[in-house]
Amino acid sequence: MMTTTHKHLQERLEAALAELPTKKLEQVVDFAEYILSCEEWDATQELMKYPAMREDVEEGLAQAARGEERSWQEVQRSVRD
Repeated sequence: MMTTTHKHLQERLEAALAELPTKKLEQVVDFAEYILSCEEWDATQELMKYPAMREDVEEGLAQAARGEERSWQEVQRSVRD
């Protein structure tokens, strides 16, 4: 049995995508994004099993609800210092 390589799969996908009409291409993109989001959600759920991580996330959500958010630049500066 022949093993399918990542490169071979990419080549097959590119060939198929080149033939699709725009509407079908949109559906493929939506599905690919859905698959990626599922993987991200699974990773998030795994991290949330840790009580300390869950507490940190809950505190962050509470801070946001109270209007205590910070800009990404401010967070970056605090991490560098």
